[in-house]
Amino acid sequence: MANNYETTFTVNGFAGLAQDGNGFNTDLKYAFRGKNFDTTGGVLRSMERYTALTGTLPAPIGTLAALYRRYPPKGYTDALVFVAAAGGRLYARQASETTWTQIFGALRSDSFDFVTYEVNEDSNGDPTDAPIDVLLLTNADDGMLCVYGDNLAVKAVPIAPDGTALKFNVMARHAERIWVTGNPDDPDKLMYSAPYNPFDWTANAEIPEDGAGDVLQPSWDGDSFVALRPFGSQLLAFKKSRVWRILGTDPSTYIMKEQYGGGSIVENTVTVSNDRVYMLGYGGLMVYDGVEVTRFYPQRVQHVISRINYKYIEKACACMRGETFCLALPLDTSTVNNAILEYNERERTFCLREGVSAKSFLTFADKVYFTSDETPGKMWEATGGTMLPMEWESAYQDMGAKN
Repeated sequence: MANNYETTFTVNGFAGLAQDGNGFNTDLKYAFRGKNFDTTGGVLRSMERYTALTGTLPAPIGTLAALYRRYPPKGYTDALVFVAAAGGRLYARQASETTWTQIFGALRSDSFDFVTYEVNEDSNGDPTDAPIDVLLLTNADDGMLCVYGDNLAVKAVPIAPDGTALKFNVMARHAERIWVTGNPDDPDKLMYSAPYNPFDWTANAEIPEDGAGDVLQPSWDGDSFVALRPFGSQLLAFKKSRVWRILGTDPSTYIMKEQYGGGSIVENTVTVSNDRVYMLGYGGLMVYDGVEVTRFYPQRVQHVISRINYKYIEKACACMRGETFCLALPLDTSTVNNAILEYNERERTFCLREGVSAKSFLTFADKVYFTSDETPGKMWEATGGTMLPMEWESAYQDMGAKN
């Protein structure tokens, strides 16, 4: 029989991190601190380091993108092509290949935003009978580039509706148009192309619905647009302190509604998952639920968030790996991302993966690829690998003892 000096406790499964308050007598199924543990299904197991793929580029990869070709050209074995910007050049490789081939040079920056689309003309500008799948990339230094899926040719796409070439950092595809924003000289401007034509940025005075156009949405406080994300049938435009929801499919029906709450301070952390959007904001980890932006479980991982090195917060990036939101962060004194905070939506649990340096994520179909500052010229796949050293620290317990 138990007395004042004896007690019995049971751990009925494991459920990730819980750093609420001081952790005193927190349920033993939670860890107050720890790393590299996976509690999926309530079972405690170690996390993996992931797998580096064969093939190395001669310079650090700044952007990793993918182009799926519905009609691969003759002589090609894969529909999927990876495209990477590294060392001022663009490279490509088929998914089954291990070597990269340079397809373009003379880049001013290796950091691009990108979308996939289709065009009805070849790289020489001649009309084609069937559409060609393309990869569009943009940044404020090089402007917009188009990679053709049939021959991997690359050409510049001028955005100059009034004769002055404009360059943008951010891009999205919405309602059969390409939208761009993030021009350093005009931070409140959103522009959209003509429908079904990412090369046409000219307004149509007679039929505005058939032409391109722009929208100005100033906030008069120095804020600027940092991200665009399709959200169901809508488009979300993020500033650092605000979010606008764009409804409608053409200029005659566009409606921009400012949402409640804040915005995102890092574009690459804005991640859509069904009916919600995760991001890093001024308040830490944030979520948009279709109505407002609020802090997301602010106490559950408060000690992890407090470890973020905000001098290098622009390095942070995120993606969805199945039903798990993965947020790569620079923790403590690290100048690069050295950990991944993971939130399992189905089980509503947080875990922390340390010792994995994810510089940028690429999600394609059911797989996640990423680049790493540890191996700058390599591409990694988020699966397998060696086991990481696991730590699990429960909160302080008095076991209900009276002594």
